[in-house]
Amino acid sequence: MELIQLSDELWVQEIDLGIFEVRGSLVLGEERALVWDSLSHPRDMEPYLPLIADRELTVVYSHADWDHIWGTAGLAQLPTTIVSHAVCAHRFRTDVPETLAKMQASEPGRWDEVQLVPPNLMMDNTCTLDLGGLTLELHHLPGHTDDCLIALLPEQGFALMGDTIETPFPVVPADSDLSGWIAQLRRWEGNAALTRIVPCHGPLGGRELISQTIDYLERLQRGDAFELPADMSPFYRETHESNLKWREGRAL
Repeated sequence: MELIQLSDELWVQEIDLGIFEVRGSLVLGEERALVWDSLSHPRDMEPYLPLIADRELTVVYSHADWDHIWGTAGLAQLPTTIVSHAVCAHRFRTDVPETLAKMQASEPGRWDEVQLVPPNLMMDNTCTLDLGGLTLELHHLPGHTDDCLIALLPEQGFALMGDTIETPFPVVPADSDLSGWIAQLRRWEGNAALTRIVPCHGPLGGRELISQTIDYLERLQRGDAFELPADMSPFYRETHESNLKWREGRAL
């Protein structure tokens, strides 16, 4: 676990889960603090507590995958507002508890402290949050999952991209709307106001990270051949093989 300060207002928390790493963020306004993804376990939130102090607290779920939402119960003061896309709230009634039950059964003791805390404020396309001297904009960007959000800090030039981009490439479900995903990413790739990109997986960088994801998705869509790096982790080799099922599904 590593806590890194990117600016006076933005911190990121990086967690090594063994098979991959995941990153969440803490945004500090003058009046309110915002946790972008509570990561995989309640203990992941401990480093945030002294930084949040007595600020009013909001949590945003970038989407409802387990490594982004299981830490909320670790916040000493449960947030009064938990924001997500409406599809994310639906997933808390379907696949989210099913995933927790399976992982608790397969790894006894590891996930016992996890308590699911569902969202209580749902959005559809866009939402703006005033943190006090700092604005955070939420935008729906489906593709990796139907409930994916990204968050922009326009005064700072930061974009928290969730799992909509990833290095070396994102997870692409077989039913993903790849054309819509690419079109939305093109919009943000061309936004010169974005100077720092913070994905939940993979290195930080600039808008070239968006371009790299677009390139991979377009090659997948066209049916191009891929040459994967020799040192790619087993997780991403398996992910790529799974991504190819999107192409197979379109060929049927």
